[in-house]
Amino acid sequence: MTINISGHNVELNEDLKSYAQEKVLKFIEMIVEPAICDITLSNEFGPKGGEDKLVRITLTLPGEKNALHVEAQTDDFFGSIDLAQEKLEREIVKYKEKIKIGDRHIDDEII
Repeated sequence: MTINISGHNVELNEDLKSYAQEKVLKFIEMIVEPAICDITLSNEFGPKGGEDKLVRITLTLPGEKNALHVEAQTDDFFGSIDLAQEKLEREIVKYKEKIKIGDRHIDDEII
């Protein structure tokens, strides 16, 4: 999996980069390769503070038209990364279930 980490209005240090990378690498066995994961860390209001630490994760899977995209916003980046990781896990599980079911439909008339 290729992981791209970028920042907007924030200085990225190694702790933040490694933490984000560690959280996303948990999904390496759940997805097919070659996947591309873009993580964007953004400080929306600058030095004023508040709940402005936004994390966007976009996971592009091979052969898929639409990427999986999640956002989370809290008052610190580590919390935002954790929240985005939980949301991404739910999206991946939902995607895997959708693939497993495929085009099968349950007719209401049969039941």
